[in-house]
Amino acid sequence: MCAKLNQVLSRFIPEGAVKETFKSCYYSAYYNRKHFKENNFRVYYRAGHFEYSFDEGIRFSSYEKMADELKRSLKGYLAKYSLKSGDTVIDCGAYIGEFTLYAAAAVGPTGRVIAFEPDAGIYGRLLANIELNGAKNITAVNKGLWSRDDVLKFVGDSVKGYSFMPGRDAPAAVETPVVSLDNELVRLKVGAVDFIKADVEGSEIELIKGAMKTLCAGRVMAAIASYHTVDGKKSCFELEEALARMGYNSETGHPAHLTTYAWKR
Repeated sequence: MCAKLNQVLSRFIPEGAVKETFKSCYYSAYYNRKHFKENNFRVYYRAGHFEYSFDEGIRFSSYEKMADELKRSLKGYLAKYSLKSGDTVIDCGAYIGEFTLYAAAAVGPTGRVIAFEPDAGIYGRLLANIELNGAKNITAVNKGLWSRDDVLKFVGDSVKGYSFMPGRDAPAAVETPVVSLDNELVRLKVGAVDFIKADVEGSEIELIKGAMKTLCAGRVMAAIASYHTVDGKKSCFELEEALARMGYNSETGHPAHLTTYAWKR
């Protein structure tokens, strides 16, 4: 009831000091009290941006609300691996930075996060959130990930935050540069990788085809969103088979945001 009231009031209260005060009170007095135990983080609204504070001491800010996405997927991505100081993390499909910013805070100044986001509109929002946090250990890349370097046509929605491969003749398709992860990491002079998080809207198999050298050369832990349907079936099944051929164990879990986990045998 209170959440619906918040939506209604947020829509009709004009921008200004009253609305800012209302949003600050809503998150401090209601949202945290209702959701904190299940989330293990608190969210505050101050001076035009959101602030997130986690049990483990991680903190970061964003211009846009990320609480729902953090609640839905963060625990799932990290169910099999705990980020450590100094880790190198690849965020494939970074969107506006919810996982990117968490990972950057977790790995600290000696670690590094490479964040890929192909949608130009979303990429701008990602950069704004990185700048807000003053995060110097994040490299943001405005490219998609694929099995090879190329330019492909994508249809996307910068508001809802999804992009996917359409037919070549889709009228709304936008030409988008894509790269293989192996090639781009060489260009960025990135060495060993510790963790890969991916949510690439049905391009999971192409992603790992282009990351074979990275996956086979090291002992990478991966968490890949696999709830997408490709050729009539969930991508998790094909992912598990492809990862097995590369010498990885894998399993799929976290039904709220289906994720396939992989680790070296």
